[in-house]
Amino acid sequence: MLIKDSVLDFILGVSREIYPREFSCQLRGTEKIIEEAIILPKTIYWEGFATTFMNMQPIDHSIIGSAHSHPTTDYRPSSQDLRFFSSFGVVHLIIRHPHKAIRDVAAYNRMGERIPVELSP
Repeated sequence: MLIKDSVLDFILGVSREIYPREFSCQLRGTEKIIEEAIILPKTIYWEGFATTFMNMQPIDHSIIGSAHSHPTTDYRPSSQDLRFFSSFGVVHLIIRHPHKAIRDVAAYNRMGERIPVELSP
């Protein structure tokens, strides 16, 4: 999976800005490239978790998954993450602390299996 540099910079920047709270957003793109991050209305950022109201997600077939930050150096998905991943999308990103570079990002498919993620040329 590829991600546009500007999208990664946005996600990393917001993750750092609201740390130690978790950031959450939806991803727009294709099955090959993440082109945009979308913040849903009423999303709440807490320490240790974020609450996203999926009924606020627009009917948009270009939304391909989600991204959220972890306030720790661990980017393994929790059981709640895995349940959420299985509900929609083809790619889900977890961004670990210190939220600074692509090395702090892990991508997962709907089944919670790790998939490669790289910056778009």
